[in-house]
Formats: sequence, structure tokens, C-alpha cells
Amino acid sequence: YTTKLLLGDKIPCQDETYGITNYNTIAEIPCQNQAGVMKRRCGKNGKYEEELDFCVSTEINKILEEVNSTNLENTFSNLLDQLSNATDVVTVNTPGNVEAVVTILTQISTVNATVNETDMENFLETMSAVISFASIDTWKVLTNTQNENDPNPSSQLLLSVENFNTRLVLQNDTLNIKEENLELRAVRIGHQNNNSSINVTFANFPIKEYANLSADISISSENFEDKPNATVVAIAYPTWIDILPNTTTFSGNFLINGLVATITLNVKNSVNINLTFSPRNRTLDLNTAMCAFWDFSGNGAWNNTGCKREIIGEYIKCNCEHLTSFSMLMSPDSIDDPALGDITKIGVAVSIGCLLITIIIEGRVWKHVTKNKTSYMRHIGILNIAVNLLVADIWFIVASAVDPATKACTAATFFIHFFYLALFFWMLTLGLLLMYRLLFPFHDLRKSVMMGISFSIGYLCPLIISVITIGVTYPRNSYSREDACWLGWEKEYPLLAFVVPALAIIAVNLIILIVVIFKLLRPTIGDRSRSNNQERETFRQVVRSIAVLTPILGLTWAFGIPTFQKGSPKAFHY
Repeated sequence: YTTKLLLGDKIPCQDETYGITNYNTIAEIPCQNQAGVMKRRCGKNGKYEEELDFCVSTEINKILEEVNSTNLENTFSNLLDQLSNATDVVTVNTPGNVEAVVTILTQISTVNATVNETDMENFLETMSAVISFASIDTWKVLTNTQNENDPNPSSQLLLSVENFNTRLVLQNDTLNIKEENLELRAVRIGHQNNNSSINVTFANFPIKEYANLSADISISSENFEDKPNATVVAIAYPTWIDILPNTTTFSGNFLINGLVATITLNVKNSVNINLTFSPRNRTLDLNTAMCAFWDFSGNGAWNNTGCKREIIGEYIKCNCEHLTSFSMLMSPDSIDDPALGDITKIGVAVSIGCLLITIIIEGRVWKHVTKNKTSYMRHIGILNIAVNLLVADIWFIVASAVDPATKACTAATFFIHFFYLALFFWMLTLGLLLMYRLLFPFHDLRKSVMMGISFSIGYLCPLIISVITIGVTYPRNSYSREDACWLGWEKEYPLLAFVVPALAIIAVNLIILIVVIFKLLRPTIGDRSRSNNQERETFRQVVRSIAVLTPILGLTWAFGIPTFQKGSPKAFHY
């Protein structure tokens, strides 16, 4: 006997249907009344994971059997027509059906026969069905269950598209095909138009998740000299961004962040191509962008050999020396500025220390500085500003230490949003108190009324904004950023729930400051002439008022506005 000690969470699974299976091994059983198998992986703690449907529908399996048994040169057109019709009547986005369709299209793409426009339409209609938005999870299943030495199924399908494109023969000089999940533009370079450059734009995709994707493709006419009847075929498919793996031949952590486009030429020729991509996730650092093509070697990976990158505003321009399938990758890990990071840590630490000192001093001198109603309300405002900024700084430290994908990050984002908003609304409260005393010097409100108004503005308003923001955007997975615990910007724009109130309060307090200055400059009743000493004293009062009121009313926060813009100068961050 051989005794083997197994970890508690890696014990075999046991089930009446699937039997006994070792940890992390896939068990299979035949499908009922269909070809294919049902699969379940043995997970941790001896429990099988979700059952996976690798059954193949009767319609698709019939075509698969014909592909394996007939002379495809004579039958592939008819099989493509049958397959296109089958995808309209069966649920094609199951793992078994997608895998079967990939096998069929892969074999058809290798047939040595010309492809007409009808064949291409049927091919692309089928492909659009299997790369639909609803099939993205299916592709992840196929990737996770493939054998180690087998090629990636998405890579197989992409290669079949390239092979099929090179055999296309156009009836006219151009061909446009638009399906729900892809778009094709084909141009024939004939004797009369071989001096024309190729310029193609893909944009305005109907699926909401990919609506901001675009790609401009440009190939100079110099590439087609002495190449009559060359055909350029360009296909863009937005859903590939979530289907193809993010594996690369170069080091670093990268995500596909641009439209995937396949460009082929039906004659062998070295071609220089320019592609301009719009990033899907605009919060990622443009400086991390890499132009790459899909390398079919092995299991497939993104390769940047022969491609150069240029940043043009919020777009990435790629120049590559060959034709194949391209995209733009970006890293979710921003390029950190060590100096800026150190300054942030030191600044937050100093801020917390100074705020604690401020709160302690307020407590020590409270009775001496709150002898009348106005001074009492002013110091209530100052104390709440200090407390809210202190708590916001503490949550800022917590947010920097938690994983952005956790609920703790969501909680940190909510509290940072709330306390920073409360900070601004208490600044507004101080500004309104100052304006009230300037414009209505003889009007007097009870202390309880002023306290009620102040606390309603200071805490109730930011609470309503914060709760509505998380209530609307969190169910849509757009509340916080993917790379940080702060309000998101890419979808639904929840960051506006902070920026708009903050900018509005800064604008109101700026108006209040201007009113204060005019009040100081205006001569008192009966005083029409001023001596030089009086003017100097007035000037000193104005300067002192600006120096005191600017930070208290939050006007210095205006310097932080440019930091919300991508690519803003580093000076504002410092």
C-alpha cells in the first residue's frame, strides 16, 4: 500500500453521476441524445464545480461530421450556408457548440479554393454568433478547460479568419459586411486605383460596453506598387477584447485595451501599416500602452516586434511592419512617480498631525473664543472642517492598503466621498455665515436655528449625494475604479458626484470672497475722503482677509481641478 497525505481542501470528489475524481481533474459523462460530453471539475474540499455543457447540437454535429468526411473543396460553400442557418436556430454560445464551430471553421479555412462574397457573409455571420457578448463566459470556460498542449480556441478561430480572408475574390472593387459583433471592409487595388491609399475607420459599435472603441487604419499607396488586383481585407471585432487572452511575449502586466482588428493582403508583400486606437479604459496610463499583434506560435500571445507606439492626445497610434491581427495593450499598473508618492505619504502624515493639533487647540481655547453667537458658529464650522478632513485622511490611508476588488474598497470609497463632501459643505456653511453677517448685520437668528441649518448643510447634503451615488452606480459595477479605491470615471461618471458639488462650492465661496473685498474697499457712511494711512490699513485688511478666507473657504482646492484630467501636468499633482 502507498499512503499519500492530502491537504484538507484538495481531497477527491465523489458523486453518483460523475464518480470519484481527483482534485483539479475534470470528469466527463456522455450527453443524453446529443454528441459531446458534460464536464465537471473537482474543486476544493471535495466538491465538484459547476457542470459545463460540452454537448453539441444535432444541427451543428451533422455539419461537423460532413466536414470530417467530405471533399471540402466542393462542399465548403454549402456547409457554410448550413452552419450560418444553424446558428440562427440553436443556442450556439454553449462550450460544446462553440468548440464544434471553431473546429468546422478552422478546417474550412484551410481549403485551397477561392472564397466568394456569399461565402464570406456566411462565414462572418457564423463567427459573429460565436463571439457574441453573451458567449464571453463560454470562451473563458474553453480556455480554462483546454489541454496544456492544445492551441487556444480563440487563437484557432482568429487564425482561421486570416486564412479565409486571403482567399476572398471580390466581385466589385469594395465589399462592406456589418454583423452585430464584427465589421468587414475589403478593397481591391486595381490598375486604375493602385495609387490610392487605404483609409478605413471602425467606430460606433452597437453594443454599449464597446461603444467608445474605434480604430483608424491607414496603408500608404506605396505598399501596392506593382501589385495589381491586390485585395486588402480589414475586420474589426470589439468582443475579442474580452475573449483573447492577455498573455504577451514581453514582460509586464497588460490588458487588451483597444479594438482588435485583422488586416490581410491576398498577395505576399511587406506592408507598413498605421493604426490609431481609442482606449477602452481611459483611466489607464497612456504611457504604458504597447502596440502588438497576435502571434500564433504555440498557444498564441501578443507580440510587439516590429511595432512602434506614439501617443496623440487620448489616442494611441501604432506603426507596424506587417499585416495580421492587431490591438493596443495597456498596463493596469500605472508608472509610479516615487517622489510624488513620498510627498503624498509625508503630506498626509503632516496633515493628520496638524489637524490633531488644531482640534486640541480648539478644545483648549473653546470657552475663550466662543463668547458670542457669531464666533461660536464660526468655530463650530472650523472644528467640523478639521474633523472631516482628519477622518477623510484616515480613510485615504485605509483605501491605499486594501485590494480595489474587495468590498472593503467599496466602503473606503464611500466614506472618503462622504467626508470630503462634508468638508466642502462645511466650508460652504462658513461662507454663507460670513455672507449672512455682511448683508444682514441687524438680523439675528437663534443659535439653535443656525446650528440646525449648519449641520443640515454640512452633513445631510453630502450624505444624500453619497448614498444616491452608490445606490445608482454600485449595482452597475461602475461605482469605484478598477485600480484604486476612489470614484470611477469610465462608466456612469460617479466622480462627478464629487467634482460638481466641490466646484460649485468653490465658485460660491469665491463670490463671497469678492463681496468681502468690496465691502472692505467701500467707504463708510460720511467718510468720503480717505487719508493715505486709512488706505494702507484697508489694503492690509484686504490682504489679511484673502490670506485667511482662501484656505478656510476651500479656494485652494481649485489647484486640484487639473489633476482630474488625464495627462495633466505633474506640477499640479505636486
